[in-house]
Amino acid sequence: MITANIQIILIITGLATATTLAQFIAPTQVIRSTYGEVLTSTVSIAIARNWGLGVFCVGALLVYSAFHPELRAAAMTVAIVGKVGFIAGILGTSLRKQPMALFLVVVDSISVLLYSLYFSGV
Repeated sequence: MITANIQIILIITGLATATTLAQFIAPTQVIRSTYGEVLTSTVSIAIARNWGLGVFCVGALLVYSAFHPELRAAAMTVAIVGKVGFIAGILGTSLRKQPMALFLVVVDSISVLLYSLYFSGV
């Protein structure tokens, strides 16, 4: 079932992932609303922007791979690694108490599960 619907799964999860472009554009506002923290230093703002742009690129790659099957395995592998790292980073810290951060963990966990099921041939 997953294999038959992988194109739409990649489009939806890719677009959801690509919403981090907002963090590139408005890092202080996104970090405050998502994690309850306020960025104050130039370095933290630059790193937040860079992270937002990098994750946006992974989302764009997922959408692109929906239309280019030869790239799907690589795109999903990159996404799984990044999402598992994000999930561990949130659950392993006090950020897990932030409702929006926990919501993002759930969404990323679903994506990882779907991609893993695709790899298993379901």
